[in-house]
Amino acid sequence: MNVAIRVDASSQIGTGHVMRCLVLAKKLIEHGHHVRMLSRELTGNLLEYCRQQNIHVIPLPAIEETFLPDTGDYAHWLGVTQEEDAHQCLAMLDDITLDWVVFDHYAIDEKWQSLMKTSGAKVLAIDDLANRRHACDILLDHNPWPDVENRYHSWVPTGCQQLLGPRFALLRDSFSALRDHDLSVIKNQIVAFFSGTDPTGETLKLLHACQQFSTLPFNVVIVYGMANPRKEALLMEAVPEFIELVESLPDFETELACSRYAFGAAGVSAIERTCLRLPSTLVSVAENQRDMAEHLAKSGQYRYLGLSNITTASRYAQELSWLAEYWDALPLRLPESDIDGLGAERVVRAMENCQ
Repeated sequence: MNVAIRVDASSQIGTGHVMRCLVLAKKLIEHGHHVRMLSRELTGNLLEYCRQQNIHVIPLPAIEETFLPDTGDYAHWLGVTQEEDAHQCLAMLDDITLDWVVFDHYAIDEKWQSLMKTSGAKVLAIDDLANRRHACDILLDHNPWPDVENRYHSWVPTGCQQLLGPRFALLRDSFSALRDHDLSVIKNQIVAFFSGTDPTGETLKLLHACQQFSTLPFNVVIVYGMANPRKEALLMEAVPEFIELVESLPDFETELACSRYAFGAAGVSAIERTCLRLPSTLVSVAENQRDMAEHLAKSGQYRYLGLSNITTASRYAQELSWLAEYWDALPLRLPESDIDGLGAERVVRAMENCQ
């Protein structure tokens, strides 16, 4: 199959959309399919990173970007009209016969999808908002929402196959292998990661909280992310001895699997931690993460600090104090879940079998 994937990363959009599309792209290639990724040259894009992952990247023209607060209106993320974006994509792909078009973009709805279908391709929509109409053949939402089965009924056409819930989570293969990691080699540490761009400055808040302690009964590895706009400010901060401040980890998922606890955003990173059964404290770094974070918190298995607009260094310090007090009583791992790390395989099979 020839597959085109339309996805963007930027300091405003974040990196999560591209990262989950990379998982799908690699799984498609593993199955012998041909993949091209179309992505616009925005501030904080991951075009070169994707090339380094051996993905055929087609850059879309740069545009004048508009940076607005996260209010739930994502139309400006595209930078052009849906019609212009679709025509640009079709022009870049006119040398191949397309079988599938995949998109992961909050600014795209049925208008763009209908135009792309004029190529004869089927459409796979990756979404987690459930707030606009789609003209897709398959819809994927791998998040653990409440009442997920009814989430998209009014937004997709009759006959659309819906792949819903974490069984279809787009996780790297290593997560499946690490689910049963040897608990005897767990490190006495917390890993903190709030997405590749950390749009709300959670890393700096947590670091300021750590500075309030002379010691803690655990080490804290803070991963600030390769596109963090506050990198310079972070690197100027005093770092306590029990803190390790790094841009990235060479084997992030193995480090997670070896940790006792985690701080992190909701979204796909929460699904990754759940796959590894890692106890954690959640923060919503975007409004669209709130429902999922609250749903996970209600399960009683996660602690939740709330939306990022109410988190402060003081709030993180309170959480660190609580963890220090109950550290020895915390479970090493959460109960088993149905997130087995094989979601990308299931999605590719659904595409291959779609009539």
